[in-house]
Amino acid sequence: MKKLTGVLIAVIVAIVGVSVATHVLIDQDALRERVAVALKHQTGLTMQVRHSSVQLLPWPAFEASDVVLTRDGQTPVLKAHTIHAGIAVFALLHREVRFQDFVVEGATVNLVRGLDGQANWSLTPDRENEDASLPVRGRSGQRIHAHWDLSLDGLHVAQAAVLWNDRLTRTSGSFGVDTLDLDGLRSPSPWISLQGHHAGTPFTLKGHVGNLSQIRGTDPWAFSIGTTLGDGEKRDWLNLDGRIGNPSRMENVVLTAQGEWPNLQDAHRLFPHANLPNVPALGGDVAVQGSPGPLTGLTGDALLHQVLGSMNPTRVHLHAGYVGLRQGALQNLHVDATGPDAALTVTADTQWRDTAWHVEGGAGTMQQALAAWRDGLKTAVPLTVQLRSQTTLLSGAPALNAQDSARFALSGTIGAENGHLVAEGSSKTLYLPGAVLHDVSLHGTLDGHDRENMTLDGLQFSSQEVALDGALALVLGHDVPPVVSGKLHSARMDLDALKGLWLQPAPSAAPAPAAPAALPGAGIAAPKPVSPQDESAVPSAPDHSSAASVAASTPDLTPSWVRRLRAQDLNLHLSADRVVYAGREYTDLATRLTLSGGHLRLDPISGQAQGLPLSGMAELDASALPVTGSVTFQPLMLPAGLLEKQLGMPQLLQGPVQIVGQLSARGNSSDELRRSLDGHLGVSLVDGQVQSELLGQLAGSAASVVLGKGARSLRCLGLHMNIASDVVHLDTLGLQSGRFSTSGSGTVGLGTQALDLHLLPVVDFEGAGASTPVVVTGTLDAPHVEQDRDAGGRFHVTIGGDSNAADPCTAPLAAAREGQAGPAPAAVKVHHSKAGDILRALGVLH
Repeated sequence: MKKLTGVLIAVIVAIVGVSVATHVLIDQDALRERVAVALKHQTGLTMQVRHSSVQLLPWPAFEASDVVLTRDGQTPVLKAHTIHAGIAVFALLHREVRFQDFVVEGATVNLVRGLDGQANWSLTPDRENEDASLPVRGRSGQRIHAHWDLSLDGLHVAQAAVLWNDRLTRTSGSFGVDTLDLDGLRSPSPWISLQGHHAGTPFTLKGHVGNLSQIRGTDPWAFSIGTTLGDGEKRDWLNLDGRIGNPSRMENVVLTAQGEWPNLQDAHRLFPHANLPNVPALGGDVAVQGSPGPLTGLTGDALLHQVLGSMNPTRVHLHAGYVGLRQGALQNLHVDATGPDAALTVTADTQWRDTAWHVEGGAGTMQQALAAWRDGLKTAVPLTVQLRSQTTLLSGAPALNAQDSARFALSGTIGAENGHLVAEGSSKTLYLPGAVLHDVSLHGTLDGHDRENMTLDGLQFSSQEVALDGALALVLGHDVPPVVSGKLHSARMDLDALKGLWLQPAPSAAPAPAAPAALPGAGIAAPKPVSPQDESAVPSAPDHSSAASVAASTPDLTPSWVRRLRAQDLNLHLSADRVVYAGREYTDLATRLTLSGGHLRLDPISGQAQGLPLSGMAELDASALPVTGSVTFQPLMLPAGLLEKQLGMPQLLQGPVQIVGQLSARGNSSDELRRSLDGHLGVSLVDGQVQSELLGQLAGSAASVVLGKGARSLRCLGLHMNIASDVVHLDTLGLQSGRFSTSGSGTVGLGTQALDLHLLPVVDFEGAGASTPVVVTGTLDAPHVEQDRDAGGRFHVTIGGDSNAADPCTAPLAAAREGQAGPAPAAVKVHHSKAGDILRALGVLH
């Protein structure tokens, strides 16, 4: 026992003696200087320490407080409250400062890069000054000139903050580090474990990497990293595995990514300014390989172009629950390819106007699709797309096309130099916005002969409501507008069945996008608001081009609609054998539409309507400013509803409107064209319908009670006008509906819409009538009707008259047609009126 006690005392004395000796031998100031020199030698960073010390018991260790690491002239990259680590003392004899279990507490990492590309985190070795005092007492004055190394066995960070501000890419952000453990940094496979948070959202990063000493070498370097975002069962996760054959030259890179994200916008919890789309249920795995080459110094688009241009996918399996489009959305989206030579397929469900569809597509093999994308479609790619109707909408409700068996397909090859696509399809019932087509069939062939010439041949679209065929050619040239030419022919067109397509009212406001429907088994959240990134602090690069400054100071005053006209050329022959509207037929309609250099012409316009030949011409010349336009009708027949829609008027008339006359205008805007409008015009309509609201506006509120509400048969309407100085001068106005008729004249302001009409409404009583002159003032939107006075200021009411008075339709129709032929109105029906019998009995009527 005494021997054991003696041995223990000897050991303790030896340890204390060694400790005291080591403490005496080590010069702490020189050691701090040695660490700073070694750090700058390997990283280029300058270290500043307020206080540091070396302890020997219970083991050798280094401790420092208020440590600052910075590059000269830049923002400090690291500020740490406390740093402590174990020191391998004997490694100092080999000119190496090796820290064991390096611990950093209360640190702030601030990563900053300026517009010049200079970054404070750049680790560039500085070998200009490698000498420092030897950290041994008694020899501290001696300096050595061989370089010293700095190494870590392990790094542990607790309660730190990371901030970055990259002005070059206009990105910034921050997150907190709860714990960071880097173990085995000198081993062949260091281990990484990070737990952090941002705005209350936790995230982790764990995995292995290759030997850090080989990260810039030529030997293969591999890694396997796993990350999570959030907490709970539905947290986001992503695994990234890779191998770099030659890290120094970034050659033979192989990467594999696997993950599942309940929503892509979850990344906003870490990157709130990313402005990512709402894509729920995103996941899958992707494998890529390639040799991008050295990436040092590349940023932004250059870095992205270098990586995308050199890395080739070898396997793709991606799925997304919902992808929003400009019109509608894709749901259950899948993109698959099992290998470079395997087929690249895309499947999805979509919805459009209460109709549900399933989409399947393919673009050859993945290798073919990638090559075509990179060379601008010089490589032709086989393409197949099929669209099939489904029974239910994305929301689960029954679809309108649930039983129509609709199928449309596109197949062939697509390429810049040579392409050939065939479109075909059929449907028992096809639902369009405002119309339903029955027994639909479609066929057509699209050929691309080179980058400048494409043709659409054999176009055939047929249904019970419309039949269309034709052929088109498209020519694309350099620095010249594209040219579209060809023929379009319609064998039949029922505008009564299709009126919902062109009579739809314009929406008053853009509808809010519908929230995506929830997927079974997938936690799809509603779209989250995205805060726009604040870029006000990032100055834009100055423009040193004087030419550009001069161009910017003299803006182009050409109206946008004129630029659009000048940006395309057309040469089309349009024809229709039979068109039905309001129960009436228009036959053999034809015109030639030409557009070149902004000069648009419809000439000639011909056809047949109600046994009358139709003729006309329309021209708009925007090749030079101001724009000039003219139209000639000799005559033309247009549906009243279509004419009212184009003029922005309410739907008050129904039936075929006969137009005769000539108009011209000059100006660069709709207001200028309206103010310069000049010419004469006759408008007539027989055997149509009119809303009682219009008759009430012409006859007054008292007559409105008699006329009732809703549509009334209109025997005739005749208007003849001269237009000049933004005013319509009506020299003839006449109409008859049932026993009501009116005639008169006056003016209407085109810009002001001011009314000054002098009318004589008549209510017929079996060949005799009651009438009183009225004057209509106010505006088109708010007319005001009151009795008119004669020259003496008196009112007149006339009851009775000549039973053989002229037909009230004859004169206004003749004036409106300007000598052209036109359909005759239906014969006046004789009605027996008890009111007439009473008036005769009283002697009022004879």
